[in-house]
Amino acid sequence: MNRHSHVLCKVRDELRCVAPELFTGELDTPTLEHLQQLTYLEAALKESLRLNSLAVYRLANRDTTLSDGTFVPKGARVVFSMYGSARQPGVWGPDAAEYKPERWIDAKTGKLKNISSFQFVTFSAGPRQCIGMRLAMMEMMTVLAVVYSRFDLKTVEDAFDITYDFSLVLPVKGPLAVRVHSLAAHKA
Repeated sequence: MNRHSHVLCKVRDELRCVAPELFTGELDTPTLEHLQQLTYLEAALKESLRLNSLAVYRLANRDTTLSDGTFVPKGARVVFSMYGSARQPGVWGPDAAEYKPERWIDAKTGKLKNISSFQFVTFSAGPRQCIGMRLAMMEMMTVLAVVYSRFDLKTVEDAFDITYDFSLVLPVKGPLAVRVHSLAAHKA
């Protein structure tokens, strides 16, 4: 959110509308009913997950030849590039590389679009889809709602200067220093 302050403003506006008690400290965490109404927060989270997912890999259980002629021997590790998949214009549109939570929201209804898990593959799809996906989404939304209603977080370094190490999880290269400011007084 440090790179997209306009998105953070929209998230906080939605939080103030749905669960204003989070900002005053009258409520420690959002309820399930609150979470179900936080459409923009969920869209922002899904967009972050789309662009910053883990790599998925499997071991080939038999010798096979791919459609382009590539031979994959039994036992070979095959890695699916989530980074590349999330930035495919043919899948996500010409702005696929941009962080745009609005792509998850139906402009007519204001509700979240029902995007196939075979398109949004962060939690995998089909029989190997993560069984804890809904719980994980709920937990992440809860944490984000609490943090964004109580604190303002800013990286010390310009957010656009932060780089990542190349690996399966794209960790931040070097230390990540963050300034944390309280938005309001809360009950201890």
